[in-house]
Formats: sequence, C-alpha cells, structure tokens
Amino acid sequence: MPLYKTQAVVLRGIKLSEKDKLVTFLTRRYGKIKCVAKGARLLKSRYGASLEPLSHISMVYFGKQNQELFSLNQCDIIHSFQSIREDHQKFYSAIYFLELADTLMAEAQPEPEIFDLLLAILEKTRSQTNMETLCRLFEIRIMVLAGYAPRLNRCIVCQGIPKSYWVGFSYSRHGIICEPCQGPDFAEIKIKNGSLNYLKKLLTLDINHTERLKIPKDSELEIESVTHRLILSRVGRELKSYPFIKQMAAI
Repeated sequence: MPLYKTQAVVLRGIKLSEKDKLVTFLTRRYGKIKCVAKGARLLKSRYGASLEPLSHISMVYFGKQNQELFSLNQCDIIHSFQSIREDHQKFYSAIYFLELADTLMAEAQPEPEIFDLLLAILEKTRSQTNMETLCRLFEIRIMVLAGYAPRLNRCIVCQGIPKSYWVGFSYSRHGIICEPCQGPDFAEIKIKNGSLNYLKKLLTLDINHTERLKIPKDSELEIESVTHRLILSRVGRELKSYPFIKQMAAI
C-alpha cells in the first residue's frame, strides 16, 4: 500500500476501541482524512500528545487511494499550540475554528488555502487579544474559500452600489440589498453601511494586523449577525463549540 506524507492539523479524535483511536486530520496535500491510530489510547503510546486537537504535525499514513479510513504510520509535532490550550477563551475559539473547518470541508478534497488559513489563524490566536474580530475574520474567509462567498459589493437585485446609511442582507439570496430594492420578502436584516465596509475589510486584511482593526461594538454585533448566520444557513445547525466561546466572551 502507498505511503502518504503531509503536514496536518488534528481536528478531532474519538475512541475506537480500548487501545485505538479514530482521528480526523486536515492535511495540506490531501484534504480532510480519517486515520485509525493503533495503540493511541495506551498509556505509553508512541504518538504521545501529537494526536490532541490543535496539534500541527508532520504525519505519514497508508492505505488504498479513495478509501474512507486510513492507517496512521507515524506523526511528529511541529507545534502543539500549548499557550492556546492554557487560555480558556482562546482554546474554545480555536476548537470552534477546527469544528468549522471540519463541518464545511468534504473528505479527500485537497484545499491547501483552507489549511493555510486555519494554520495562520491558530498562529495568530496565540497573540490575539480580541478573539471576536478573529472569529469574524475566520468565518467570512472560510466561507469564501469553501465556495459560499456572499455578494457584498453590489445589490443582488439591481446590481447597484448601495449608498444609503442602512443596507439590507439576505441569507437566502446570499448578498446585500440596497435600500430602494428592499421589500418585506427580500432583506432578512439591516446593517449599517459602515459595518458592511468593516466586513469587506476582513476579507483582505493581513491576519497579522487584526489587532489594528478597531471595530465599534455595534458594528461588531452586526458583522456577527451576517457571518455567523451565513454559517447557520449553510450548515443547518449551531456548532457545538460556539456557545462556549460566547460564554467566554461574556466573562
């Protein structure tokens, strides 16, 4: 059987037997895969802490191409992100990032840009103080990379550029609606044009400069109403980790 070598981020792991573990990885070369890690639940497992969620690793696995489950051969930690694990707010935010990537990505579909985005977000999480901004940035960017980009530049009805103070947004139609085109069946919510500008800025902002973007609290809430509900409209359910990060933000 062929061997595959790649970098990966551990998304999650579950008990498979008394000795073994089933681990889901986001790999850079091969997309999302699942591997059986033999002996991973033993006290003296050769894998150590490398299979814990968040771990950025170098891994080797084997199996026939296009099969659903592979077998893990070896893995080595590149970065454990231990400082994130020691901060509850950052840890739950990072778990949310993992769950979102896991939910939006199909298996065995290489998406190197999503892998790079996730890794860059985890790197930035170590030094980030405002996790709300980082969450919104990750939500909108992963939606774009996954093929669900909302239309934010022109009205989806008339194709004009909105110039009014308030702009409508339709989740079902996946884009903004200018004030003259808004009707009872079109826009589900309204946000300020200024909030829309911040939202568009999140699409191009250097991740390392997120601390420089000072978003007013009211705009922050409006942006969340767009990005998070876009995810809900696509996924169809609330992700398990999301309530925890909201609780942490409220403390």
